[in-house]
Amino acid sequence: MHRTPWTPGAPLSTLRRVALALTVVGGLAVIPGCGGGSWSYNVVGTDRDPGAEGQLQVERIEGGNRLVTASLSHLTPPSRLGEGLTTFVMWFRDERGQSTKAGGLEYDEDSRSGRATATTPMTRFEVIVTAERRADVVEPSENVIFRQRVRAE
Repeated sequence: MHRTPWTPGAPLSTLRRVALALTVVGGLAVIPGCGGGSWSYNVVGTDRDPGAEGQLQVERIEGGNRLVTASLSHLTPPSRLGEGLTTFVMWFRDERGQSTKAGGLEYDEDSRSGRATATTPMTRFEVIVTAERRADVVEPSENVIFRQRVRAE
């Protein structure tokens, strides 16, 4: 079967019209504010761990919340960052400076990588990862490894 290419001004077949409509509708679904939304941030370590790097993924989910996933690499083991440090913790800090513990980082010392996933209702916040003495801390320490402002509206 020989196909002739479509030329501007020529009528579209029904199949091509349907394909075009689906493409346009599908494209609108990924625009933030149209029922979806995701944001990605490349992050680098602070002066405390300058070789560390990673990525934050923020996704709008059901109920107006944000799903935050931190995937970090080249992390110095906490014990080498300071005496008594044993773990990494991820925090969300709101615009007023109030910190909420998001959870512990799953850290693999062999690969020097870490991952954490948590949700928040905030749309403007800062993600902070700290090295801590214990996982059950209630406030972030001054041992900040990563810091990233997020605007996910």
